[in-house]
Amino acid sequence: MNIINIKENLHDERILAVISHSQYMPTKEKLNKLVDEYELDSDIFAFARYEDDTVSGIIILKRIKNEDFEIISIAVSPNFRKQGIASSLISFALKNLKCAVLKAETDDDAVGFYRSFGFNIETLGEKYPGVVRYLCTLEP
Repeated sequence: MNIINIKENLHDERILAVISHSQYMPTKEKLNKLVDEYELDSDIFAFARYEDDTVSGIIILKRIKNEDFEIISIAVSPNFRKQGIASSLISFALKNLKCAVLKAETDDDAVGFYRSFGFNIETLGEKYPGVVRYLCTLEP
């Protein structure tokens, strides 16, 4: 297991493949446009966890202000789910970015994960038709 900064390698096909799991209806064009934006933004930080040469998970964060960050993308490759990969990425980001506050917006599918990690959960209501969203906040 190795977690590294991938900000300069976001166009790597292996990284894009994992990022695609965190995007709604991803296409190659949409993913490349997204990572182009990430690369240009100095407040974006991106890390990947590798198992040997395989990307097992990614986390992309945006600095909101000072030491307050938001997770804008977190994804784990299907073959590595339920192994603590996402938790290890969050722990790595908390430590290495010295986060005072870490936020994430999510849906019903992932709110339990954030709750189990210790995030406080606030319901944002039905943000999109039929989709309830949650604001998850952690102040380590």
